Amino acid sequence: MVRISDLSPNWEALAFDLYQENEEKETVNVDDVTSDSETDSTEEIDAHALITTLYSDQRKTKSEEGKGVKTKQEYALLVNDLEKQFVKKKMKNYEKAITVEAKHKRQTQQEMNELQRDVKYQVDEEKADTESKIAMKKDAIQQSSDESIQLYEDEQKSLQEKLQKLNKKQQDLAMK
Repeated sequence: MVRISDLSPNWEALAFDLYQENEEKETVNVDDVTSDSETDSTEEIDAHALITTLYSDQRKTKSEEGKGVKTKQEYALLVNDLEKQFVKKKMKNYEKAITVEAKHKRQTQQEMNELQRDVKYQVDEEKADTESKIAMKKDAIQQSSDESIQLYEDEQKSLQEKLQKLNKKQQDLAMK
């Protein structure tokens, strides 16, 4: 519901554009997961699809009783709920990113194991090349995947703590 006050008695029409968020992609964009900045309004409009525009004029508009202004406490609870939803969504994104990194780590480990099996059937020159590839894959696993997974898990723990604080805040607001 939208309530607009202090309009001129001579107003003629009012319009609202309704947008729908685009569906989430199946892949995880790690930059989206770790980004804390908000998009500006022009980028936000581009990310949404226009559903329809609603028009109204004063002859058709009725005021519903019982849909009054919320109290400060109700608004605080609403904002708290929105923050909790945002934190939960971010936690899910980190979980997806961890899954992607773990899959990449398993795939690299499997490639490394295949190279190690092939070593016994290679000549010395080929062995040196294969050993070099194996060392590079080990480094990739240790540096990239393990560090990323640890970073994501640390962020998840931080978000879990934030969620607990928001739950406590909600309890405190509800008791007022």
